[in-house]
Amino acid sequence: MNTNPLRETRPRPASNGVRTIVQNEDPVLRQVARAIPVAQIQSPSIKTLVSDMKALLSKEEYGVAIAAPQVGESLRLFVISGKAIIKKKRSGAKRGESSEISEEALAGLPAEDEVYINPELVKMSRGKSNKHEGCLSLRGKWGTVPRAEKASVRAYNEQGVQFTRGASGFLAHIFQHELDHLDGILYIDKATEVYDEEKSTESDRQKE
Repeated sequence: MNTNPLRETRPRPASNGVRTIVQNEDPVLRQVARAIPVAQIQSPSIKTLVSDMKALLSKEEYGVAIAAPQVGESLRLFVISGKAIIKKKRSGAKRGESSEISEEALAGLPAEDEVYINPELVKMSRGKSNKHEGCLSLRGKWGTVPRAEKASVRAYNEQGVQFTRGASGFLAHIFQHELDHLDGILYIDKATEVYDEEKSTESDRQKE
């Protein structure tokens, strides 16, 4: 766990007004993010933030999800790409391993970008397995992280409607990675192994 004191979060737009993905050295990644008041979920500022996050995620070849702290905003919000299932299958197919990616492992992945605001982990299985992880805020690094096989999350969508989503396989893996981001935790804090990009394989390259 990070023990650095929290600091006041400020928006991080670039000089041209476009957000960028911050990297490991940025203190915002080590803060415990603040909840978004439900009454503000459909405010212009949150709508713009969600739109910017979706746009950044769409440009990443292997990016399957992104959390608000990764764009400099210490808020409890993450987005899962609607192309996550395509990216997962594509990367496996490049190595001739698509048959190893079961439909069960990919179950529940959204067909469109999915927004999770003020997400809470409501259930997690005891059983864990090692998962390969990358991160858009840790370029050039990959790791092996023990993750629960199943997880359930309660959150609000971008319309301010609360929902609960249970997941297994890859989606449960994404949930855990993104929830860690909101608590100031990076996957390298939990990894049993961290290695450079050249040691990773194509099918490992899903970044969150």
